[in-house]
Amino acid sequence: MKKPLSLIVIFLIIITLTAAASDSKKPKNLILFIGDGMGVAQVYSAMTSSGFIMTFPAFPVTGFSITYSNNRYITDSGAGATALSTGEKTNNGMIATRPDSTKLTTIMELAKSKGMSSGVISTSQVTDATPASFIAHNASRGSQEDIATWFLDGTADVFIGGGKDYFTNRTDSADLTVALKKMGYDVVYTLADLQKSKSGKLAGLMADLGMPSIKGGRDTNFLADATSKAIEILSGNPNGFILMVEGSEIDWAAHDNDFEGVVDETMDMDRAVKVAYEFAKKSKNTVIVVTADHETGGLSLTGGDITERKATGTFSTKGHTAVMVPVFAFGPGAGAFSGVQQNTELYSDFVRLLSLGEK
Repeated sequence: MKKPLSLIVIFLIIITLTAAASDSKKPKNLILFIGDGMGVAQVYSAMTSSGFIMTFPAFPVTGFSITYSNNRYITDSGAGATALSTGEKTNNGMIATRPDSTKLTTIMELAKSKGMSSGVISTSQVTDATPASFIAHNASRGSQEDIATWFLDGTADVFIGGGKDYFTNRTDSADLTVALKKMGYDVVYTLADLQKSKSGKLAGLMADLGMPSIKGGRDTNFLADATSKAIEILSGNPNGFILMVEGSEIDWAAHDNDFEGVVDETMDMDRAVKVAYEFAKKSKNTVIVVTADHETGGLSLTGGDITERKATGTFSTKGHTAVMVPVFAFGPGAGAFSGVQQNTELYSDFVRLLSLGEK
C-alpha cells in the first residue's frame, strides 16, 4: 500500500505546484471594472434576476476591499477611485492628488511611461470622478472643464463615455476636440461611428453630460460594444494595456433608491465583463478585476423568489455607506485579489503583476 500512497501524494504535489505556477504567471494586460456603488447586495440581486448566469460572480477568485478615505469613514468616488488608481488614500472630493493637493502618479500614467496603452470607459461623463481619477489631477472633482484638459496629455489612448459639453461647450469657448484631432484621435459621437472607427486613438463623446440609464433608453449594447472596441484598439500594443471600465449608473440608481435600476445597471456591466472575459480566455495574458469604489444606498435584500428570478430590497440611505465591497478576479495572477485588502493594496497588486515598478 505504501507505493500507491506515495504516487497519490506525488500526484497531489504536482497538481498543487502546477496551480501555483499558473497563478504566479504575470499578465500583460489588466482590465479593471468598477461598479460604482456596487456592494454585495447589488451583485446578488442582479445574479438572482439573471437566473445565476452572470459572468463576473463566477470568477474563481473573490475578496473584499476596504474603502474608507483619508478624511472620512465613508468615501466618495473621487477618493475611492484615487486609491485604486494611485495606491494612496486621499480626501473626499479629490482626484489623483494628495490631501495637500500635490499630484499623485496614476497607474495609467505609469503604464504609459513603460510603453503600454491605456483607456477608460464610463456611462457617466469621462470627466466624472471615477474615470478622471485615472487620467487627471485636481483638488476638486467638480472642476470638470479643467479635468477635460488633462485628456490632451494623451494618457488615455481610448476614452469613451459622456461629457461632451466639457470638451466643446466650455465657459472659455475652447473646443478641445480640435486639439484631440490634431493629436490623432478619431472623435466620434455615436455608437455606430465608434464601431466603424479604424483609428489607433479614439475619443467617444457619447452624450452632453452623463449617458442615459438603461431604463432611460441607453443602448444595452453600449458598454459591451465600447469595451470590445477599446480592447480591439489597445490590444494592438505588444507592450500590453490597462483598461478601466466603469458601470457608473449602479451608483446613480442606488442614490435614487431605484432597486430595478440597480439590477439593470449591474447586469449591464456584466455584459461588458463577458466581452473582456472572452478576450482574456483567448489571450491567456490578461487579468480581469471587478470591484467597486464604495457601496451606495445601504441595500438589503429582504425577500425574493429564485424560481421567479426576483429579489426585493430596501435601502437605508440615499448616500454612500462604509461597508466593504466585493472583488472578483480572473486570469494570470488573479490569486493576488483574494481575501480582505485595503483598496490601495489592489493598486499595489496591479503594479506588481504588470511589473510597473521595475526600472
